[in-house]
Amino acid sequence: MNSYRDIWYVKILHEFPHLDFSFQETNSTFEPENRSYQESLILWGAAPVAFILVILFLASCCLCVQCVKKKPQKAQRTTCIRILVAIFIIFSIGGVAVGFFGNEQVGKGAKEFFNSLDDANQTLGEISVTLDTLDDVVDEFNGPAGVQALKELLSKLGNQTANQTLSPFLNQIEDHAKKTKNEINSVKSNLPSLLLQKFSKQAVDVEFIRWTVTIVLLCFSLFLLLTTSLGCYKKSRCLIMTSVILGFFGLLLVWAGSGAYLGISVGMSDLCFDPDTFVESLGEDEAQKDVIKEYSQCQVGKGIPPMFKKDIQDAVNEVSKANSTLDKFFNESIKFIRVEQMSKPILYMRLHVDYAFGNVTSLGELLDCRTLHKDYTKAVEGVCETALVGVALLLLMLPFAGLCMIIVQCLLPRVWYLTGLKRGYRPVDDSDPFCHRPPPYNGYGTMEAERRGGARESCTLEYYRDLRRSADELRSEERVPMNDSPPPAYHPGGFPRRYEIE
Repeated sequence: MNSYRDIWYVKILHEFPHLDFSFQETNSTFEPENRSYQESLILWGAAPVAFILVILFLASCCLCVQCVKKKPQKAQRTTCIRILVAIFIIFSIGGVAVGFFGNEQVGKGAKEFFNSLDDANQTLGEISVTLDTLDDVVDEFNGPAGVQALKELLSKLGNQTANQTLSPFLNQIEDHAKKTKNEINSVKSNLPSLLLQKFSKQAVDVEFIRWTVTIVLLCFSLFLLLTTSLGCYKKSRCLIMTSVILGFFGLLLVWAGSGAYLGISVGMSDLCFDPDTFVESLGEDEAQKDVIKEYSQCQVGKGIPPMFKKDIQDAVNEVSKANSTLDKFFNESIKFIRVEQMSKPILYMRLHVDYAFGNVTSLGELLDCRTLHKDYTKAVEGVCETALVGVALLLLMLPFAGLCMIIVQCLLPRVWYLTGLKRGYRPVDDSDPFCHRPPPYNGYGTMEAERRGGARESCTLEYYRDLRRSADELRSEERVPMNDSPPPAYHPGGFPRRYEIE
């Protein structure tokens, strides 16, 4: 049969060093219940979290420096730094988009695993139902309506010769039925009914939680990046500072997710490097482990595993012997008993013999290793090929997006510092003749000026009278021809006319 073959990145992840909390190397075999193995996975998961904590501390120091730094009076250009921020935001969004694809890929692989698991559990359930049915059929065959009914009929007959002739046949039939039941119980005891069933419900719940948390993490990262883009585009100090604050939580979540997927990927690679060993360890004893090994390594041309094949053949033989013995009993019993008296129990027993024979044959088909091995191979491929590809994408893209977000987080305080600075008052030269001057506001808006009323008007009229007088004098000067003189400067009260050079 076709078996699963590990992929190159499975070997790479499997070769990662496995260290416990005391930094002692442990076995890399997938043993989820081993404490040292759990510590090795936790240590890998904690490494990205420790890294981002250091980065966040440095980013906080950078933000504090920018906050206390003296702001310049003149606003500076932020185009280059905002373009740089935009480039890394685009890279981060690309990483988040690939993360969405990887998350769906993991969900697809998990669905394949669950479907294969359901098929295997359905086959095991049918085997269990068939075994229980056979057990009931044998009990009914030997029950009050079967063998016991014929024994009671012989005892009521009171014929010693009939008892001596027919009783051995009934004892043989009863013995064949008991042997058939023993063979059925042997199959039932060696069958690992909890092959993967005990992990089914837990696996479904864990996958739902993983999918939901990953979607929330990616959506929050996307919202943070879009908020940062809007703040840089609008040059809004409020949005930029909000992005900085949320960025600390976003980076912590992204790198915590990276650590979680790093530990998951290492554990999955250990499982996929040798899945048969882990599945065999699920057996409760050596007999069940041998059965699991037969189904996980089903060879070409093999049907029923050897430990079941003998039991099934013996059960078929015992049912056939019981049927032939029943025929002999009937042929001998017609010499002593009327057919009408024994037809009902004989018919009842023949129906149960046929029913038992059909169930034993069906049980042999269900126990064929090719059916369960196919489900097992699909389940392993769903986890180790489809799902592990998605985990690997998330393992690559989350740190990539996290690194880009770290750069953005380091640049944002500078953008915030340079964005939206207030322009300070520039010194003005009062003697500059080109500087516009408003009319005097002597007493403007005061109660004293309101009382005097006309004083303000007279002051204002006097001011404009002076301006008019200055303009008249300037016009009189313009009439004097001055061929080599430069054009006059601006004079309060009006602009000079062009010189008329004769």
